[in-house]
Amino acid sequence: MKTAGDYYDGKSSTRHSVTLGISGDHLQISGAGIEASWPLAEVRIAEPLATIKRSIYLPDDGKCDFESTDFAHLLEQRQAKGGFFRSVHRWENSFKLASAALVLTVALVLGFIQFGIPLLAEQAAYAIPPGTETTLGEETLKILDRAMFEPTELDVAQQSELEQLFAQVVTSLDATERPYRLELRSSPRIGANAFALPGGTVVMTDELIDMAVSDEEIAAVLAHEVGHVRHRHAMRQVIQNSAVALVVATLTGDLFSATSMAAALPTMLVDARFSRDMELQADDVALEYLLQQGKSVDHFTAILTSMEQAYAEKNGSKEGGNRAVNYFSSHPATKERIERLNRGVK
Repeated sequence: MKTAGDYYDGKSSTRHSVTLGISGDHLQISGAGIEASWPLAEVRIAEPLATIKRSIYLPDDGKCDFESTDFAHLLEQRQAKGGFFRSVHRWENSFKLASAALVLTVALVLGFIQFGIPLLAEQAAYAIPPGTETTLGEETLKILDRAMFEPTELDVAQQSELEQLFAQVVTSLDATERPYRLELRSSPRIGANAFALPGGTVVMTDELIDMAVSDEEIAAVLAHEVGHVRHRHAMRQVIQNSAVALVVATLTGDLFSATSMAAALPTMLVDARFSRDMELQADDVALEYLLQQGKSVDHFTAILTSMEQAYAEKNGSKEGGNRAVNYFSSHPATKERIERLNRGVK
């Protein structure tokens, strides 16, 4: 088989009209003043792309362009190559196949975001060294202190009582995998809330303490936050939200620093958008604590209900809202969580 083509010698931009042919296991090139022969094993044919001419790259840096699809197929067959790219080319030139490929690609990407990234984030969160996680928590608390926290207004005696209560919760849950500590802050802007920071720090606001009617309610909330720390939820959320940046950093060899990762934590924590599974995991830890202490689950459900009502009143919404800055800002809804907690007791 022969076909017409254009030959470039790789030394100048001059185009030469030539005839390309395949003889045995050699590519023949002939034209005005041009006679060349190359073993098929030493030439490379470019992959097909839409209706663009195919190119053959020669060992001496020369190149030939041609249009014949049949000639390209024959050359690929002789080289025992090109089957995959012919299939790709067929998909590129079919609107239906290209549309199907687009839908499949979108589905795969969404599936990876929905299931793949959370799974990888969980593995990565547990692999982060404790020292790095502690530094992230400390840096995050500094940012939160500058942005939305004020010093606690509780007296020294009350602070001491709460620290003892927190220590009792940690000891009861046998949470010895890291050094936990309680930080008390005031925040009229946020209101009744508690945060679990990486490294074992739990922050609770004066407003939440004022809302609670008993130590048992406060202890239940603290146990819930210990659950978030135990399961590395804050780290997992940051990693999931920063998945693209982390991939780029890994590929470029510039692994994330504690300070740069900490910059993303405050926004995530204020949004409080833990996944359904994360919230339920933390609820299970609170339930574990209450049952261990022989306390009623009503203590936890009562404080959850109070927090939801306070948020609804503050924001003028009976249903709370998607931007809630506390527990019920996430899914599942507070009502569903309470029903699940009550079922867990039976």
